[in-house]
Amino acid sequence: MSGREQVSGSAGERDCGPSGSPRISQFTHGGGSSHRLTYGELDAWSDAVAAYLVDAAPVGKPVVIYGHKSPLMLVCFIAAAKAGLTYAPVDIAYPADRVNDILAQIGHPLVISLADGDFAGDESLASSVMGAAAVRAAIAAGRSVGRECWIDGDTPFYLLFTSGSTGRPKGVQMPSRCVDAFMDYFTGLFPVREDGVSFNRVPYTFDVSLFDIIAGLARGYTLFALESEDEQSMRATFDALAASGLTTWISTPSFIEMCLADPAFNEELLPRLDNVILCGEVFRNATALKLIERFPSARILNTYGPTETQAVTDIVVDEALATEVNPLPVGYLGGAMAAIVRDPETGETLPCGEVGEIYLAGDTVSAGYWARPDLTEAVFSEIEGEDGAPVRCYKTGDKGYLDGEGRLFCLGRLDFQVKLNGFRVELADVEQALVRVPAVGEAVVLAAERDGKVSHLVAHVRLADPAVPGDFATSRAIKAALKELVPEYMVPKKIVYHDEFALNVNGKIDRKALA
Repeated sequence: MSGREQVSGSAGERDCGPSGSPRISQFTHGGGSSHRLTYGELDAWSDAVAAYLVDAAPVGKPVVIYGHKSPLMLVCFIAAAKAGLTYAPVDIAYPADRVNDILAQIGHPLVISLADGDFAGDESLASSVMGAAAVRAAIAAGRSVGRECWIDGDTPFYLLFTSGSTGRPKGVQMPSRCVDAFMDYFTGLFPVREDGVSFNRVPYTFDVSLFDIIAGLARGYTLFALESEDEQSMRATFDALAASGLTTWISTPSFIEMCLADPAFNEELLPRLDNVILCGEVFRNATALKLIERFPSARILNTYGPTETQAVTDIVVDEALATEVNPLPVGYLGGAMAAIVRDPETGETLPCGEVGEIYLAGDTVSAGYWARPDLTEAVFSEIEGEDGAPVRCYKTGDKGYLDGEGRLFCLGRLDFQVKLNGFRVELADVEQALVRVPAVGEAVVLAAERDGKVSHLVAHVRLADPAVPGDFATSRAIKAALKELVPEYMVPKKIVYHDEFALNVNGKIDRKALA
């Protein structure tokens, strides 16, 4: 599929904007192709596809929806919910083995393939594969379902397969009631406006995409998405953004850092941008200050939340916070959520200011992993809430602390700890120290192994000034500055320079590619 895609309309006026004219999305590509979908069409088309799914989909099994950023994917997501079924998005970027693993774990689901090319999976692992033509035929039939069929309560609204660092997909089930709770909280981060446009960049297989699918659609925003050809170069990306009318930006910090590397990424490019929401990775102080300088009129929000809970914190990052507090907090707990910090070894709850493992409890905690009771029992539990009722809790594997103001700080993953020459080293600590060196713009630290043991650390660095050579003299200067910040055993033996870091499909720095 070519072109850029949007869904648009007003929450109160599904078919018409404030002037009464149709509110439509329009993506015009260089060749003139476009993809448009109004809120009225989204409602009617999803009704019709829901009626088809009630008849065709295996009862009680998620519907796999395969594609990338097609407006029909949104139609099918909502259709599944209207049919009382869970949807499981699978992106065309996934290799065939991963697609087949997902199909095997679900067990012969109905697959809706909305890709331009062939379905990458083994069709024998599906109950059937429904193409885009069949979806359009169902829409043309114009049938509908009653509200009694709609999904609710403990039935999973969606199933996101995530592998984290393990490589094998595990399906995170998010019950409908959790989605309702997340919507109640997160819509508050979208300003109320009739002409809102949200950047729907993140693939539907990454939980950050739910920010605008749930909160954005609930607010009546236009969802503006880039197709893959627009992301082949920054020039094409910027051309698309300049024509988007964007008001709310949603991405990982890595993607916005990539954009900020070009001086053209500023308020002139996006004059209507007044809301920036970042999630999924560490948001660095230097990035925040540069963003504030480029977009002085925008509100910048740092947020945090694993796939297993959705986003649970937010905080406005202004110049004072970015200057005075390093690292940046990920925010205050939102909605009916709580954070508990525990000692990783004893499980003891730690007081404010002490670093430990973050546990999250409350209304948006997942039901667990699809068909994996072993993994579910390892990280999900119930704790007693303030009113004495049981509350679902998730053991995140993230390291952090709460301060006296109730702000949560996330300091990276506990599993990024390595043992080097008898010393325990947190790779995130080395990364944080490196970016405090003025010459360093961005850094990723990895452990190199020899004979099954960590032999040394390797720093992958993007320099703050591209004109500075990545040579021996620069490396020596960086290491000398780093020795003023960390013990010598934490100083990487080798520094590798990059013009920019490759991002994975979710918009995060691709650590596996660097390794």
